[in-house]
This record gives sequence, C-alpha cells and structure tokens, in this order.
Amino acid sequence: MVKFRAMLVALAATAVFAAQVGVARATNCGSGTASKAILSGTYTLNFLGNNVTGVSPLAGSGSVTLDGKGDVTGGVIRCNQFSSSNPDDENDATITGGCYTINFDGTGFMAITTTDPVCGKDPGVDLQLAISFAGNQFQFSSDGSEDNSDTGESDPFSGTANRLTPNLFAP
Repeated sequence: MVKFRAMLVALAATAVFAAQVGVARATNCGSGTASKAILSGTYTLNFLGNNVTGVSPLAGSGSVTLDGKGDVTGGVIRCNQFSSSNPDDENDATITGGCYTINFDGTGFMAITTTDPVCGKDPGVDLQLAISFAGNQFQFSSDGSEDNSDTGESDPFSGTANRLTPNLFAP
C-alpha cells in the first residue's frame, strides 16, 4: 500500500510539473484575448526586408503550419541571405515549433523556432501579426530583435501569408 501511495504522489507531481511546463510555454507568446482557431492549416508566406549590413536586399518565402490551438507545428523559411559563419550552408530554416496568440482587434504575435539561422542570423524569429479575410490571410513583420520572446534575431522584414486551400478540382 505504501508503494501504491508513493506512485500516486509521484504521478501527481509529474502532472503538476507537466502543467507548469505548459503554462511556461504559453506565456512565451502571451495569452491573447481571442480564439486561436481563426488561424489553422498551412500558409504560404513571402517577405521583403532590409539587411542591416547592406550586403543585399532581404527576400524570402516559405510555409508555416498552425494547429488552431496556438501552436506552430512545422514549415520552412527560405531566404536569400546565408549564415555569415558558413556561406556554403543552405538558406533554408526548418520550423520545428513555436506559438501564437490572437487579440480581438485582429492583431497577434507569433514566435517561431527553427533548426537553422533565419536569413543568416540566429535561429527563430518573432512576428507581429495582422489577421484579415477571416483568417485566410495574415500580414506579419519582424522587428529584427529578440526582445519579444528570445526565439532569435534576424534582419527586419515584413510580408504576407495566405492559407493553402484544397484543390476541389484535383482528380
């Protein structure tokens, strides 16, 4: 009986710890005031920006997948800038996770984590959002700093993301 109680205490402690970890992750993006369900599915994105070193204009594209619950679940960011430490590296940054929030005024915030540097800078990027067309499109901008959620730093850029829709005429 003592072993059973010890197991129950350990299980309860694990559940409390897991809940605390979930809360900590959620505060990374903030709570938001509106439903996150408006953004769900895979979005294609394109952006332009300013390379602060003046080497060349910044441009990129890619995709991001959102689960409608506040989590970024995958995607890729492609950019014309390479890592300064190794210019032979690919310019693709695989999106491994992140989170987003939505406010009632149609604005939001997204923190994206990546495996590789974004546009030749640190991995990850923070985006400010403006949602339009009932969630089928959102505009985004990065301020180029890691002040918002420490997901990384990049040159400032802005762009548009459009939700992919299934092709109803596909065979």
